Amino acid sequence: MNHLELAKEAIRKQDILTASVEATKAIEEQPDNYEAYLIRGQISMAFGDKAGAAEDLQKAVELNPSLLTQMSGEFKNKEDGHCH
Repeated sequence: MNHLELAKEAIRKQDILTASVEATKAIEEQPDNYEAYLIRGQISMAFGDKAGAAEDLQKAVELNPSLLTQMSGEFKNKEDGHCH
């Protein structure tokens, strides 16, 4: 199992520390893997690290611009009270 898969598995098990470590290792091995930045950014946001989250999420969007549309839709849905 590669580091990205280990990070996803750790999230499923709610082992956030391992997920963060594995996402970082995935980024080190594959610096162009947007999913690893997305995972680490979401973890950083959950723990109140806004600067770290912004940096990782910005990098994820740079690598995969379609994420911007997806994230924008999520925020719009939350603002109007219709969470998915």
